[in-house]
Amino acid sequence: MNHHSTRALVQKILTAMHSVIEKFELELMLNFPDDLLVHDRNILKRIAVPGAKIAWMVGHTHTHMVALGFISEENINVEYLTNLCNDDRFFLISVGRNDSFKMEEVSRTEFAKLSNTAVRYENVGSTESFWLQSRSQQIGHVELKSVGDLRQNKIAASITPMSGISGHELVALEVACSHAITKSAQSLAVQYEVTWAEPIALALAA
Repeated sequence: MNHHSTRALVQKILTAMHSVIEKFELELMLNFPDDLLVHDRNILKRIAVPGAKIAWMVGHTHTHMVALGFISEENINVEYLTNLCNDDRFFLISVGRNDSFKMEEVSRTEFAKLSNTAVRYENVGSTESFWLQSRSQQIGHVELKSVGDLRQNKIAASITPMSGISGHELVALEVACSHAITKSAQSLAVQYEVTWAEPIALALAA
């Protein structure tokens, strides 16, 4: 499923982020340029879709983003980023339509409160097999299977979206799947493979 952000939008957001780094004379690009140019770029490719809200913090040695409003387990990561360094800067990025976005600086306290961003989605089922719903409407199904062995745990994940859902809802499925994999494996280092199945019509899911 191709729900990823456009190259032009990702580049515009990265340019704005780079301008912030220069404005506040942060040393990130001197020692850790790939954190922005590779890691953050890849995150933006996945989550910068219309309606997305992204918490971003940046300092001399780090840059971190949190996709807000998808699942509570993701929201709470904002709290872990609030008190890393005294000279960190905090921002809220809001993505609109037609490759538009808004980036606004917020205070440390305001940034911490972003962990309370309303979550539009809920999982119904088990960690290994669940429907993701929004306002009681099914938007897709996630299935996990262990395909590894005693030496190396590996998980095969299958995401089946409902037909006609939005880019925001497709990202929600991917985020929910990612967290389910970590929870099922009880490890961040688990190997996994995600397959997107063909969309299904609402009548078939009933």
